[in-house]
Amino acid sequence: MGTLRIDDVEYEIDDLADETKQKIGRMQEIQNEIGLLNLRIQELQVVSQAYVNTIKAELDVDQPDDPDS
Repeated sequence: MGTLRIDDVEYEIDDLADETKQKIGRMQEIQNEIGLLNLRIQELQVVSQAYVNTIKAELDVDQPDDPDS
């Protein structure tokens, strides 16, 4: 299965207790999920900025160019 490094100590995963292996597997799943959530956050930030840009453009159209008009 490989090795696990914690606090600069490397452990052979095959030598660990089954319960520990399960926790390692779950930890990896959680880390993957965090990565996916971070990606989703980035995507949502892009969409949010696109809305801001669209709103700004719409507000610019509604505002006259000459403040004395």
